[in-house]
Amino acid sequence: MKKSLFYFVASILLTFYAGQSFGQCTPDPLVTDPEGNGEMVPDTIEAIETVPLNQTLTIFAPDTATVAGSAITIHHITVKSLLNKPTWLSYACNPATCEFYGAYSSCVLTTGTPPAGTAGFYPVDVLVDVYVSILGTPVAVQTNYNSGMQLIVWVHPASWSVTEFANKKFGIIPPQPNPYTSETKIGCYTQDAQNVSLKVMDLLGKEIYSEKLSTNTGENYFRFNGSNLNSGVYFYSVIDAQNHVITKKMIKSN
Repeated sequence: MKKSLFYFVASILLTFYAGQSFGQCTPDPLVTDPEGNGEMVPDTIEAIETVPLNQTLTIFAPDTATVAGSAITIHHITVKSLLNKPTWLSYACNPATCEFYGAYSSCVLTTGTPPAGTAGFYPVDVLVDVYVSILGTPVAVQTNYNSGMQLIVWVHPASWSVTEFANKKFGIIPPQPNPYTSETKIGCYTQDAQNVSLKVMDLLGKEIYSEKLSTNTGENYFRFNGSNLNSGVYFYSVIDAQNHVITKKMIKSN
């Protein structure tokens, strides 16, 4: 009887977890990790106040790492927590155990509804346990380790609309280059000559740079020198004379 009960319970759990994993998320087959050092796509979640979020992150765990100066082969990593995660944000892994094996794609489904008044940038660190195989047995060599795969949660105000500038009266031209090491061009196009502003913010939303530009009809460029900034993710906003705002992300590298 015990054996029959065991197999009954096991089959029910297997069905539950299989169905749960399928329902949670499916990794994007176009995402790869050719360098073998880990990948998370996208690394920025964009949400809107009061609008439900449903975003899948495709995860590739690294298959090697350096611990105490020595190279090791990773068996798997287990996601333990998202440090500084907004309270409204929930996540569920596929597989449900949040165990991600090196060189294989997995995924995490993020859900939740940002409350009104929470617009801003939220840097989230992914903490993991790192396992290696010793005599065929997975053994944890690092616990609650910062994976280095930082996730940015970017909440737009409720009034934000991706179609607001579809008429092309005002728009932006992506930074060239991005990532950049010292200087990058940030462009905009305007239908009429006007005054346009550029603001650059850090991950906490603190303004670290601003500039105004008198534009002509067509393409116009700001030249932003960020050589004094630390490497990492920054956001920039371009604001036209009618106070239309477009905010995007750029990366400073060494």
